[in-house]
Amino acid sequence: MTSEAFQDEAVILEVRNWQTADKYAVCFCRHHGKVPFIAYGAAYPKSTSGRIVQPFAQLRVTLMPGRKVATLRGCEFMNLPHVMDIEGMAYGAIIAEAVMQLFEEEEPLEEAFFLICQAFTLFPNHNKRLVTDSTLFKLLALCGFDPVLDYCTTCGKPMEEDGYFSPVQGGFLCRDCALDHDLPLTVKAKALVQHLLTLDFKVPEPFTVRGKELMEVEKILYRFLTFQTDRPLKSLQFLTQLGKGPYEPVDLWTS
Repeated sequence: MTSEAFQDEAVILEVRNWQTADKYAVCFCRHHGKVPFIAYGAAYPKSTSGRIVQPFAQLRVTLMPGRKVATLRGCEFMNLPHVMDIEGMAYGAIIAEAVMQLFEEEEPLEEAFFLICQAFTLFPNHNKRLVTDSTLFKLLALCGFDPVLDYCTTCGKPMEEDGYFSPVQGGFLCRDCALDHDLPLTVKAKALVQHLLTLDFKVPEPFTVRGKELMEVEKILYRFLTFQTDRPLKSLQFLTQLGKGPYEPVDLWTS
């Protein structure tokens, strides 16, 4: 990263108080990737940056690189923020935590930036759970962890009937090759995964999801994500406390 101040578009992933008057935040920038920074004085009630630097906000930021973290020099809203309810904050935290685990600092990926922004923009008027599932699958694919679903990853047999999913091998296993700890993967669940991977966030169309297939897919998704990042998502605990944890039935794409 350059040693001079730079401007970029950013989406805020995490914000927490830092010492007495400051805030520590992590953003994902369009051209600079994941960047942690300190917003000095942002914890004061009258601070403009304190009101703007909030979780999931889409901003134009000016940052000065530092030895370990950058310093916020200025910021403004890129788009007017959407009001999120507590459920939206919970699902947003899952996406944000996944991004922070999947990407190293200063590892820019423009597609990921736009995907994250689009996901948060969809939250107010669409099913947050399905938006989150789709986003996580797409993030995994962008990082090179696209699940193999068309054939057995061990013997190469085409997937023509129900089988299993191996988080270790990253794909489908036929009944002959599966092990006891592998997860069930039905043909219908495979179709749902493929739909979530190709879902158009720019022009989202309504679709119906059966709770059985969704629960099956989410078990695969979160187990696969945990294997790739080597640690579970802590933000899932908050969702569970709300009674909205994964693996519960849901019916519609639109909320």
